[in-house]
Amino acid sequence: MVVTYVRPLPRNISDGSGSADGPKPGRWDWTVALVSPMLQGLLRTWRAKCREDALPARRDFDPLDMRDALGWLFVVQADPDIDDFRYTLIGTEITEQVGRDNTGRHVGEVFGQAGLELYREVRDTRQPVRVWGVVDWLDKEHKSYETLVLPLADDGHTVDRFIGAMVFGSSR
Repeated sequence: MVVTYVRPLPRNISDGSGSADGPKPGRWDWTVALVSPMLQGLLRTWRAKCREDALPARRDFDPLDMRDALGWLFVVQADPDIDDFRYTLIGTEITEQVGRDNTGRHVGEVFGQAGLELYREVRDTRQPVRVWGVVDWLDKEHKSYETLVLPLADDGHTVDRFIGAMVFGSSR
């Protein structure tokens, strides 16, 4: 059984694209019942790098080992001074699919309060999450997405980054 919940996006949050409602938060699946084989592989890799109660660090992931997924990967760094998270890398396949490169922008800027809540929850629980839904922003409603967000910790315990990937399909 997949346990999901959807938190509504506050009406006054904007994604910066002119839409007053911004993107919807999608469905969160803490059981991480992934559909995409590529995302399943990334989750297996992350789990293999976890040691007892220690999370893997960014340095544990070699881009050469993930060649097939590079265009679909993203890296997010915690910005504790403002309790937000900055996209430091977004794969070319993601930017092509959504029609925008948000590298350098904060999650709160892009996805509003719902995005902040998601990353804060992953940070605080130190657990991976699957998020999926329809690409309902920037006139891309014909596409669906599945995303995997994985916490990373340079010291093994304090989440300071996230690695993940996003794949797309038809929403029909």
